[in-house]
Formats: sequence, structure tokens, C-alpha cells
Amino acid sequence: MPRKILNESERLSAFMKPDFIVRISLLIVVAFIVLGTACGPYTFTPNLPGYIKTVAIPLFKNPRTFKYGAERVITDAVIDEFIADGTLDVVDEYDADSKLIGEIVSYKKEALSYDVHELVQEYTLAVVVSINFRDTRSGEIIWQEKSMYESVSYYTVETSAGPAETEDEALERLAEDLAQKIVNRTMQGW
Repeated sequence: MPRKILNESERLSAFMKPDFIVRISLLIVVAFIVLGTACGPYTFTPNLPGYIKTVAIPLFKNPRTFKYGAERVITDAVIDEFIADGTLDVVDEYDADSKLIGEIVSYKKEALSYDVHELVQEYTLAVVVSINFRDTRSGEIIWQEKSMYESVSYYTVETSAGPAETEDEALERLAEDLAQKIVNRTMQGW
């Protein structure tokens, strides 16, 4: 039996039938349900016990590296990031419900690229820290990571790829990225 060829208005009316609209609507609802649950539940609420409202952040330790002042730059960035997040109040150790202890495990600066005269144009700066976040009431470790890594690249001369930066400026950028990572791990568990 030959198939009937529909004109344009007949094709459009086939899509406007109630059973077709119901099927498409049902398909869309099912797709949203599947997609909504496929990634698992996500919440912006902290991954912490409810009574933890404050955090103490003592100066990071720096016993293994020769980069003077790196501990202050990283500590300040972490404090600033917790303040910007606003979920936990940053307080002194005696009033804190939790404590974040950090130590700089390694600090490396390596040349990445050179100019025609073999002068360094670009460096990479890499820092590894050990972090311990604990509940001060119970003494329980909430999370810890012995080798949290962060790195940035920076140019010593202005290039088409970016402006010139000092090592200290690059360290500040690195510290901000590392601080975001620490706050995300503390508040969301990742």
C-alpha cells in the first residue's frame, strides 16, 4: 500500500494532536528527572557538623622551603577566601569551633621558556601544601590532604601572551587559587 504524502498543513496538524503533545511533554519531564539525578545531589550547604560556625587559621608553617614570606602570603589568601565565602567566621584559636592547619611542603620555580639569548622569559611556580582541618571540640580531623598542589606560570618580560610579572606577584595569584581550592574542599567536600 503506497504511503500518502502529506502537505505542509497536514504535517503540522499531526504534531499538534493532543496525544503527540502529551508524549513529548512526558519525554521532556523524564529527561529532566534523569539529568537532574544523574549528577547526584549537589548542595551549597557546608559539608560540616552544624555547630561549626567559626574557623581559626594560624600562620602556615614553612620549615622546608627557602622562600621567605610564602607562608604569610598563602595564609592571608586563605583567610581572605574564608571571609569572602562568609560561611565560617574567621576567629582566633581560643574562640574557634574548627582549625585549619597548613604547612608548605614544597616551593619550586622552574624555567619554562627562553628568548633567543637564552634568558628566561617564562617560569612556572609550583607549591605543595599539607592541610589539616579539624573540629576543635572533639579533636576529630574533618579532612586532611598531605599534598595539595597548585601552580601558575608567569612571564618575566611583557609578551603577546601576557604582561610581565614578578615571582611575588605570581605567588599571590597562586595563593588565591590555592585558597579557593581549600575553601571549596572545606565547605563542599571537593
